[in-house]
Amino acid sequence: MSKSSDGKTTEGATASGTAKRLEEVLDNLDLETIGAPMLRTLLSQTMETLKIARRRVDEQQNYLELLSQLSTTDPATGLLNMRGLHLILRRVLARAKRDETGGVLIVIDLDGFKAINDSYGHTARDEVLASVARHLVSGVREGDEVARLGGDVFAILMPGVSRREADLRATALSTGLNGLVVPWDGKAIQVRGSVGGACYGPDDDMDTIYRRADEEMYRQINDRMSIRTAGGKHDA
Repeated sequence: MSKSSDGKTTEGATASGTAKRLEEVLDNLDLETIGAPMLRTLLSQTMETLKIARRRVDEQQNYLELLSQLSTTDPATGLLNMRGLHLILRRVLARAKRDETGGVLIVIDLDGFKAINDSYGHTARDEVLASVARHLVSGVREGDEVARLGGDVFAILMPGVSRREADLRATALSTGLNGLVVPWDGKAIQVRGSVGGACYGPDDDMDTIYRRADEEMYRQINDRMSIRTAGGKHDA
């Protein structure tokens, strides 16, 4: 969008000048002496100007909506990004405080994701991310929000669910995620991940919820590592 020397956009200056000319014409209009052909011409020009102005407004609105969408969407998966989830979580927490309700935030961390990137390349990495995104979306309710927070970390916001229901859903998501296989170049990439969740209530804030969910997720990671270590010692 171009700007004039006074800082106004060229389109804005043009629209402003057109409106001013129309105002001058209408102020000087003598309806008693004006002829029908001139009136028709004037009305036609006015309608055309209004159409152009409306088209420009629509174009600018579409552009702003696109910018807003891009700023809250993860390009690799089409999910919400961190900023998008923050905006929604802020509204959800305000509603929870008002209605004295709660819900659950689930955080998912993919295991060995760097190794996938190193072994198969970034294109395969992006396919794994897309496959994980599809799996997570397929396992949530309408109204739940799925996001990629960055790197190998995903999150699911589930408003209005109990801890028991959230645990069941988290278990199902974890089972499905750890059974996910992504075909790539004649090979099979096995996906692994750790899932942790935190309940929130009317008095919780975003930092507290993220911290609880991270702590639970890392607890799951440590538990899995302990099981693997114990299994290795047993085999030895």
